[in-house]
Amino acid sequence: MEQFGILSLGSRLKRLSDYLYSEVQSIYTSQSLKISSTYFPILRLLQQAEALSVVEISEQLGLSHPAVSKQVAKMLKEGLLLKVQDPHDQRRSSISLSELSKQEMLRAEPILKVIGEELQRYLDRVSGSFLQQLELLEGDLLNGPYAKRVIYRLNPEQLVIRSCNTVKDFKAFKQLNLEWLEKYFCHEIYTKDTQLLSQPQKYIGDLGGVVKVASLGGEVIGAYYVLPHLTHEIELGKLAVTEAYQGLGIGEVLLSDAMNEAKELGGQRLMLESHTSLKPALNLYRKAGFIEDLDADRFSVPRANIRMIKQLVG
Repeated sequence: MEQFGILSLGSRLKRLSDYLYSEVQSIYTSQSLKISSTYFPILRLLQQAEALSVVEISEQLGLSHPAVSKQVAKMLKEGLLLKVQDPHDQRRSSISLSELSKQEMLRAEPILKVIGEELQRYLDRVSGSFLQQLELLEGDLLNGPYAKRVIYRLNPEQLVIRSCNTVKDFKAFKQLNLEWLEKYFCHEIYTKDTQLLSQPQKYIGDLGGVVKVASLGGEVIGAYYVLPHLTHEIELGKLAVTEAYQGLGIGEVLLSDAMNEAKELGGQRLMLESHTSLKPALNLYRKAGFIEDLDADRFSVPRANIRMIKQLVG
């Protein structure tokens, strides 16, 4: 629809609306909330106003009276709302939250906070005219794992980090790192890269190293390897998180796991090579206690220009 520009504005906004309702509903379901995402405007309004007539709800939300009446009827049937007759005017009644919906809205508060924060992240990434912003938002939001990011933030224990032991895992390890290399160093992919990614068992596993991947809901979204390098020194390499899941602290979780894995291999220090242009990665390493090796003068691949060391003992 993007090709039709402003002429398809209504349809495009409805598509975004439908998508967000669907994503938020999947979040509610994952957290066992008993409310529907489509009920939120009415529930929030009544949470603030306590009791209103259908006409007042319609006016304050800017929705048609028939649409609100239909929604309220469903919510009454599900026990989320209460209908009370005005003792002074039997023709008038007010709508308020039931005890069930009050409890569910309280449970929903921390979930709604994360939902809003993640949506704001998408909005902060767009700029330009309204149509340009809309196009960027559509490309980012409609193709992104919005609900999965929210669910991870609410349930970080769902992240599973495991050693690669299947063809599928090794394939995911290769694909994730190739995507990273092609994005940042498309003209600087070397023999060592292709060897490690195409034959990780030979060039890592058989040499005493370990390849690990991180998965969420069965989808591999991160990876790294550790490999004994010198006496008591372990090399950390190919630590990457797929772009769609960056900004969630998953890199920190992987780095912590890598340090523990290096200790299991008998390492006293962990070494890695990187490039000074990768500032977010370098900030991550420095935050974890890595310091630059000022004596480094040679690197395993020509694109690297910084070596960092983390002491694991003492």
